[in-house]
Amino acid sequence: MVQHGGGKGKGRRLWTDKVIRRDVPPGRKALAVALQVLARHLKKDPKEGGKPPTQKEAANRLITSESSLSRFLQGRYVPDLSVVNALYAAACADAGSPDRVGVTRGELNEVHARAEAERRCRRCASLSKDTELARAEADALRRQLKEAKNTKAGLQARLITLSRPTPLPVPRRRRDRQRMTRDTGAARQVAQRVRDLQNLGAHGEELALTLLRQTTTEVLSPVETAFTLASLRAEEQHQLADNLIHIYGRDQPDQDVMNIALALHELGLAADAGAILRSAVG
Repeated sequence: MVQHGGGKGKGRRLWTDKVIRRDVPPGRKALAVALQVLARHLKKDPKEGGKPPTQKEAANRLITSESSLSRFLQGRYVPDLSVVNALYAAACADAGSPDRVGVTRGELNEVHARAEAERRCRRCASLSKDTELARAEADALRRQLKEAKNTKAGLQARLITLSRPTPLPVPRRRRDRQRMTRDTGAARQVAQRVRDLQNLGAHGEELALTLLRQTTTEVLSPVETAFTLASLRAEEQHQLADNLIHIYGRDQPDQDVMNIALALHELGLAADAGAILRSAVG
């Protein structure tokens, strides 16, 4: 059972007495309370009178950052077990005995395990919501592309998009100008949506990848997908581009893979053309 040790300074809140918000899940809250109790037992070197360390000094001792330590004590993040055990060992050493810190190592590890399991469960639920959002985004993008391909207004919008900075490579082979504009415009719409999703928060990268998978395998043609890949390369989104190569080569029919490889070669992306072929046969 965790027991509080130490005390608060008069008229001043100590760094170990963090406020834990009401929306912090119970597992993380229990761990944060236990960590605060342990932190109150920390002391400076006896030569300095055994005074409590500053938050920065405590963080340095635990080999973590001051901001991370603060978040751990507030229950905002679940620390690695190594950090928890380091704090426990330091608290026991400074208190003079494990019996004086109010919790055993086994109990502390159980509290950490519950908080970690709670974090994983909440993350899975969040990723599931992200996947549904990505599917909705893909459906909306599919409708936009269909309308754009069938209307003059859509063509004009794509021409405006085509005139934006970071132009895509010009293919070596001659291609119908209107068709190229259509392919490039669709690719830029996808790339723009992916960039927007990456800025949504903690799961932005997973969400962007899910949307990329949905649109390139279900919505776009092989040529449009090649332009999407070229757009990602031009914007230095190399991790997403590499993931797209792996996904497309693995999941799409051989004929589509051959078509996108040819388009990539025409765009001057011979390395990506070879990579997507290797992904298909690997």
